[in-house]
Amino acid sequence: GQLRRGDLVITAAGDSVPVLHLITRTVPARGSFAPVRLRAPFFGLRQDIAVSALQGLILSGSEVEYLFGKETVRMRAGDLLSGHAVQPVRCGRFIRYVQLLLPENEPINIAGAALDSLGIGRIRRKPGPLAASLLAPLSRNTLPEHSPPAHAVLRAHEAAMLADYRAA
Repeated sequence: GQLRRGDLVITAAGDSVPVLHLITRTVPARGSFAPVRLRAPFFGLRQDIAVSALQGLILSGSEVEYLFGKETVRMRAGDLLSGHAVQPVRCGRFIRYVQLLLPENEPINIAGAALDSLGIGRIRRKPGPLAASLLAPLSRNTLPEHSPPAHAVLRAHEAAMLADYRAA
């Protein structure tokens, strides 16, 4: 079935939260918009999934704490494109991406991996940026306010270092 507004999704923490909005966008499936495949069993996945190269993954574990001094970190899926865990996806000329807007910008559990939901900060307080965004058709009153992400964001070379460390 199709996911809809009001449906419950499971967060990475195991909680159920409602989908406030589904934000969709169709883009050329090339360059930075090209999708990538995250391969199981990497990232805790039970099955392969296809996502945007810009999709955030939330990672944790002893390697993360040892290398970065944090319990959890965030990395972009495309930052590991040259390795075994992430591969390019062949598809048509265009691709439709869907992002979930949740109450607290909770990471969601997708096939066993923790992936970012859509974080919008406090854009509802900023009429200009809101009007120029994909959120423009939505009522400001239905938009949450999200705090800045709690996870440190890895640069591409840090993500590669973590992947190499985990593979060793």
